[in-house]
Amino acid sequence: MGMTHVLLPTDFSNTALNAAKFAFDLLGTQGNKFTLVHTYLKPVFDNALLPGLGKIPEREALNGLRRFERNCRHYAGKVVLAKKTSNRRLTDVLNEIHRSKGADLIVIGTQGEGNYGRVGTNTTAVVTGATAPVISVPSEWRPVPVQRIMFAYDGETLDRSTLTPLIELARNKNAEIVLAHVRYLMPGAKDRAAKDRMEDLFSDVKHSFVTVQGSDMTRTIDELATSGKIQLVAVVHRQVGFWKGLFHSSKAKKMALHATLPLMVLPERPR
Repeated sequence: MGMTHVLLPTDFSNTALNAAKFAFDLLGTQGNKFTLVHTYLKPVFDNALLPGLGKIPEREALNGLRRFERNCRHYAGKVVLAKKTSNRRLTDVLNEIHRSKGADLIVIGTQGEGNYGRVGTNTTAVVTGATAPVISVPSEWRPVPVQRIMFAYDGETLDRSTLTPLIELARNKNAEIVLAHVRYLMPGAKDRAAKDRMEDLFSDVKHSFVTVQGSDMTRTIDELATSGKIQLVAVVHRQVGFWKGLFHSSKAKKMALHATLPLMVLPERPR
């Protein structure tokens, strides 16, 4: 596996630092590059009596980013860290870096109970709008080796390029992928065909299958993940169809923002 470039959005909170620690542990620091990204609000107008007022948010952002960098280096040791501040929307900044610098992954902290930092409120926007794969890390996460990854899928056709980041991660960690088919209907011929397709796509990594009947998708996935001793859950973010509701309203909060497990969201690549 070559060098991985990881974007780490931060609001300087402990939740953001927790997510950065997850990224360092998951991927290792040797041979990889990490970019700290912080966005801030720019004053709508400059005060004529205090012309330097407009520079304060930028200055505070730079100082905060330097402090956050020191905390990251204290945890990770020798690590390649770049820094980026901007007054634009976080998702736009991340997508621009992905496009221009070739970023491979975004790791962002989720909103924990009683922790309503700016990164927390931006998590859903990043999960649904980022062009790079995203892993959202809950504030409750504690360091543990990733040995089993549950990939929940809907039985529809998937492109190999969509799954490449997940397969490479599993291969790099020598982790097993548990392929969980969550469906509403009774088993049929389509299930057999879907399993055959998945067998082919994941043929070069350790994998196993489980099929679950469940109308409450998010609860079913959470129960599967908890009972199966899973350290990471992965899904494909489809713009339409089965997963659409996962990232909206209460389901987004239940799954992406208040889960106890990190969630990897793979953007669907065009066929």
